[in-house]
Amino acid sequence: MAFPPIPAPSVTAELSALLDQARLALWRVDGAFSAHSDASAFEAMQLLREAVLSCRIESESRGFAAVLAAAVGPDDDEAGAGAIAPLRCRKALTCGLAEAGAEPLTPDRLDAVQAALAGDGELAGRANGKAEAKLAAALVELDDFLMAQGGLPDLVRIGIAQAQLARLLPTGSDGRLERIAGLAMFRRVGVPGAGALVMSPYFQSSGSEYQTQLRGPTALWLDFFVRGVAESAAEAAGMIRSCAILAREHREALSAGLGHAVGRGLRVFGRLTTEPVATVSEIQAITGTSYVAANQLVARFVDMGILEEITGYRRNRRFQYGPYVRVFDPDANEPPERPAPRPVSRPPRRRTVSKPQPRLAASRPRRPSPAPPSPKPQRRPSPSFSDHLL
Repeated sequence: MAFPPIPAPSVTAELSALLDQARLALWRVDGAFSAHSDASAFEAMQLLREAVLSCRIESESRGFAAVLAAAVGPDDDEAGAGAIAPLRCRKALTCGLAEAGAEPLTPDRLDAVQAALAGDGELAGRANGKAEAKLAAALVELDDFLMAQGGLPDLVRIGIAQAQLARLLPTGSDGRLERIAGLAMFRRVGVPGAGALVMSPYFQSSGSEYQTQLRGPTALWLDFFVRGVAESAAEAAGMIRSCAILAREHREALSAGLGHAVGRGLRVFGRLTTEPVATVSEIQAITGTSYVAANQLVARFVDMGILEEITGYRRNRRFQYGPYVRVFDPDANEPPERPAPRPVSRPPRRRTVSKPQPRLAASRPRRPSPAPPSPKPQRRPSPSFSDHLL
């Protein structure tokens, strides 16, 4: 397939205003992201959010909290098949964004991303070497256009490159591959705040308009795309502020409410901001205390509203840093998903067979003995004749 010609759009007044808004939002998110104490943890949560919503654009997937629980507990089957695609997409994002700022997009990188999306060993190779050579040449031309200095603004070049890539890939290709390559372009150009920026939340909220604009006229797509960059950057900056406020409030609450256990509590809290799901055993390993003491510390965290139990089990319970997770959760206004309790396996009850009792010979029932007759009152003897004479 020949590489489609790159259009030369004109920057209209409306697009120029949108570009100004997007640049301002990107500089703000870059400043907030650079000052964030847990920038790498924020980036990891953003990529998981991108994976969940990118899969939701293609088809239904489990909610963010359920996928997060599956991500930290891969041996559990409670998340079900709905979490497989988002977890693979997160792996593909890690693969596609690694060294994206230093290396151009190549057919091998596209193959690696597609293999991660499909699952290891499930992707067939390309049809022939001629098609591979055409794709490689087209990607080189696309990267030269993307990295050209001067002329068009950076965001305009990225928007055009994303539309060109969508036309370059075969019809019916995985849309997640296009969006991962699009995020890599932000890092390749060196856009401020690219580490905190994700676009699938904006695309998913736009519904069918996203695909229509992507493959429609270039001018309409650029307006839609640059507006999305501005909104996504502003949203990311607000999320970073929310995370910083939560961290400050909860650290103050722990310092004031844990007494002599404040040191252990702050160590646990530091771990929750990077890995927001934990078990009592994991917290015991962090604190170096007994299981009973770790369980009591978890109970204090639950009372303070920091941790929330998410399994519903009596054993092997897991807890998540609920307020922090809901900053990233697009379904935060809906009731939290809780998996059905696991069936408790019990040994089969042994059926006891009662031995037959020997039958006793039927005995004739005794008649009740009659009650003794009541004594008759003695009659007074009649007076004799001699008594009358006296």
